[in-house]
Amino acid sequence: MSNPNAPQSDNQPNPAAQSPESAEQRQQELTAINEFWAWWNSFGADSLDAMFALQLGGEDAPQASDVELIDIQQEVGGRIAAINPRLIWGFESGAPYSRHLFTVSAAGDPELRPTARRWLEAAPDDSAVWSFTDLRQADPTLKLALGEVASALIASGALDAGAPAEVDPADARVSVARGHGAVDVRLFHPLFPAIAQLEDGERLVAQLGFTLLQLALGEEDFGLWLRGFAFAGEEPDGAIGLSELKGVIEELAENCPEWLTVEAEANGQPVRVATRAPITQMIAPTMTQHVLVQLMLAHLDDQGLPTDASKAAIAEFNSAAAEVLGEDKGIFVATEHSDGMALMHFFIDPVSDAEGGLRAVAAKWTEGEHVVDIAYDPAWQRVGHLRV
Repeated sequence: MSNPNAPQSDNQPNPAAQSPESAEQRQQELTAINEFWAWWNSFGADSLDAMFALQLGGEDAPQASDVELIDIQQEVGGRIAAINPRLIWGFESGAPYSRHLFTVSAAGDPELRPTARRWLEAAPDDSAVWSFTDLRQADPTLKLALGEVASALIASGALDAGAPAEVDPADARVSVARGHGAVDVRLFHPLFPAIAQLEDGERLVAQLGFTLLQLALGEEDFGLWLRGFAFAGEEPDGAIGLSELKGVIEELAENCPEWLTVEAEANGQPVRVATRAPITQMIAPTMTQHVLVQLMLAHLDDQGLPTDASKAAIAEFNSAAAEVLGEDKGIFVATEHSDGMALMHFFIDPVSDAEGGLRAVAAKWTEGEHVVDIAYDPAWQRVGHLRV
């Protein structure tokens, strides 16, 4: 396996708020992706399958003389690096669906996740031989090597000299605070307190804890359902085994509606929110530009919330916005109603014409003033307050 705020109001385009990705950069990436898959389809897939079959042995394994060996790091790694050198990649068993699974992942980097997803979207269809993913799979029993840290832990008495120099997920405990469409967790491992006392120990605890959580859930569930996580110096009250966290997440996912409606209060004013659940970049990884459309409303009740006439106008706005976005230019993720206005949250592909389309739709708003604000937000931080 290989390295396997308050928005600034502006109705005009704001160059400083645009994505750093240009159309030229997107084209370079697309060229590298197409070149990778051309090599894969013409040579790479069959060659790698034969090499792995030879390595694994078995009745159907080919003869060594019939297999052309290639330098995987050079042939695969070089082509993946041409797409983006920060991508990580690796091969593993694809059972029960295919012989091999090929993963190319952003490793949790929100700015890199669109690239990994575009690589996957260009992949051939999964088959009995190969399947593909841009999300690392769960591996909840994998133990993490401590490396050079082990000697310091032995010296401090936190680790027995004859004990394995590793962090065993079976010893980890986690407390869970459940929301409607997300959870917050606190993770504890018996080695965390001693590791935290070492030089740069808090960073190492965070790195180990982050890895344990991703291995327990897989990259997709980690990104979809974990709103926040922290690492505890002692076992939290009500903690469960880390291995049980996957079941908690599956139960949440099963019972979570596609949209949540939440009633709240801010600055003494009632707030009504409708939000996708979950609301996270993982639902649309290639949409990295946040568009906030603020609409002033003309027809309100005594709490400053829209009545039927303004609700109808908002529905008409949403219909026009959906037509502009189509199936691949953007996604509507949430609306907030409060104090005589509606805040409409969208995420769009910054290289598409979606921004201009949404501005044109907003310009037709007749109930009052409108403001359109744009910001590059690959991690979807500007809707983080809507994860409940």
